[in-house]
Amino acid sequence: LSVIPSVLKNPLLYYEYDVQEGDTPEIVAHKYYGDANRYWIVMFSNQMMDPQWDWPLDYYNLVQYVEDKYTNPQGIHSYEKVITTTELASNTVTTNRYTISEDEYDSVVEETRTITTNTGDVLYELTKSSLTNYEYEVRENNKKRQIYILRPEFIDSFIILGNL
Repeated sequence: LSVIPSVLKNPLLYYEYDVQEGDTPEIVAHKYYGDANRYWIVMFSNQMMDPQWDWPLDYYNLVQYVEDKYTNPQGIHSYEKVITTTELASNTVTTNRYTISEDEYDSVVEETRTITTNTGDVLYELTKSSLTNYEYEVRENNKKRQIYILRPEFIDSFIILGNL
């Protein structure tokens, strides 16, 4: 497995792919490699060992998972402080989220202001939000949707490397 992080740092070797609703490792392998049995390459390339829990859940199974896990899916899971900056010249937006305690959440004062820097004006926004258990699980599930697909032309080399 130690070879995978270095491979994934080389964008010439892989495609980025967003797992679609209904996709399985087998479906993705068939799309890219023409062979559903190469699902293990999709899994291995993303350091996924368990197709049931490492792979993103579809909507129905996600809802079922949340309902089984939480007595109150709409209850508060966590609080966060959100800082969004927008470089006005380039319209580049950066958002950072920080998990905070309920006490800190209560004390956060939301604000919006423009800051002048040596590279131009930046719009600074500080907001706060709470996440329900359901929203938290949806966010975590969506993080699993961004995967890497080893380019088909490197499959044979990958299989040989895996057999060493």
